[in-house]
Amino acid sequence: MAFDEDLVDLLLKEDDRDRARFFAGREEAIRKFDDAIDAAGEKEQAVFRVFQGAPGCGKTSLARHLRETRGDEVLFVGVLLKHLASDDALAERVRHAAAEAGTAGARVAAVALKTIGSRLRMQPAGDAMGDVLVDKALEKNKIVLHMDEAQTVDETARQTLVGLHAGEGLGVPTVFLFTGLSHTEGRLRSIRGLSRLADNAALNMGAMSEDECAQSTAAMLEEIDAAGTDNEKNAVASLVASLSYGWPQHLHCAQMALCRELKRTRGVLKEVATTRVRTESDSRTADYYRKRLADSVLDLRPDLTSSVVGSAMKERPAGRYNLVKLCRKRIEEHGLDNDPDFEASPGEFALALVERGVLSITQGNRYDVAIPSMARWLGISADGIRPAGGRFD
Repeated sequence: MAFDEDLVDLLLKEDDRDRARFFAGREEAIRKFDDAIDAAGEKEQAVFRVFQGAPGCGKTSLARHLRETRGDEVLFVGVLLKHLASDDALAERVRHAAAEAGTAGARVAAVALKTIGSRLRMQPAGDAMGDVLVDKALEKNKIVLHMDEAQTVDETARQTLVGLHAGEGLGVPTVFLFTGLSHTEGRLRSIRGLSRLADNAALNMGAMSEDECAQSTAAMLEEIDAAGTDNEKNAVASLVASLSYGWPQHLHCAQMALCRELKRTRGVLKEVATTRVRTESDSRTADYYRKRLADSVLDLRPDLTSSVVGSAMKERPAGRYNLVKLCRKRIEEHGLDNDPDFEASPGEFALALVERGVLSITQGNRYDVAIPSMARWLGISADGIRPAGGRFD
């Protein structure tokens, strides 16, 4: 085989952030999803699962990977907040997803629509729908509802979600997969009737291991047929893994920097200038962090943001109350509590830290820096002390 330059060009042009073409790792999350699929049907209610974490940790690409690898076994139905406004709206969404999936999808959705679709005045999803309503084999079919950016869920979805969680469900074994920022579980539990989610309902997604990042890069090198010895391939894969800091978003940036070099060398690994790969990757990482903080209260006073993040790394505050308390203390120390030009309350500042993915919720409901490399970019050392230096730009 020859170096696949066309594929490299395609990779460099791709802007689909929701797809990880060279997916690797996340065994715990995949196992948790498969366990939920197995558990679905043991009771009539839907099984709720929440995959949450900071932006760029790979939640959406994981959901897409699950759809691509499990789609032949279950019907995946992507839902938005508007589809949860009522049982009718959800039933209509399931109907459309079944129609798009063809006859197989219609068979999976038939029982669900029989249960919640009786209130709808609509045609069934496909000609085969009526023929399979009494098919006993449908008992084995399952549906996965998936809501991305699930931290936006609110009380408008309460009736439908409570019906799925504690009511009669869809009438067919169902898993409801929520992917969102690290406060998604808390948002769901705040909705009346959903406070008793299972203890194992949520998984906090953090960094990938270096080995997983290297495996992903090795798969890319294999597919584009880069020319080099096993040692050269391993060395380049290790370099990319180190530049990713374990974060899927940065892994993609580092892989694209490598692709650009491979295009220059026509796929010859020994001619790759690693300094170019490192420089471009670090530049993309810094740009990503700048955009993460831009147009938010966190960018009003970067020194305050660094101070709060450093303190959070040292103290790892437990619960939102203690995080807000920490923010208030630092705001006062910076003399901003009475500054009319500082637009954020301690609570708003704390929320921005989570929503922008600077801090994430970890084990024991404690807050910590989402990505160690972000702390480094903010000029904070590993022990939470801000050194004399600055951001790595």
